[in-house]
Amino acid sequence: MQDVEVEILGSIFRFNTDDPAHLQQMASHLKTELDELQKEVNTVDRTKLLVFYCLQLTDRYFSEKTNSNNLLEENEKIDHLLDDLGID
Repeated sequence: MQDVEVEILGSIFRFNTDDPAHLQQMASHLKTELDELQKEVNTVDRTKLLVFYCLQLTDRYFSEKTNSNNLLEENEKIDHLLDDLGID
C-alpha cells in the first residue's frame, strides 16, 4: 500500500492504495468534472456542488441501468428468435 495525496476543491485528501496511478487518474477526472460543474452552477458552496454532482452521477447510473436492462431484453428476444430458427 502506498500513501497518496489528492487535492479536490481546495482540500487535500490522503488515501492508501495499491494503485496510485489509478487513484490519481480518478482524482484528476473528478477534479475536472467538479471544476466544470462549478463554472456551470456558479457556486462556491462545496457541499451543494458535491451534492449536485452526486445527483448527476445518480442520474447517469439510472440511465445506464435502464439502457443495460433494455439491451438484456433485446438480447433475450434475439436468443429466442435464434432458438426458433434452430440457430445456436
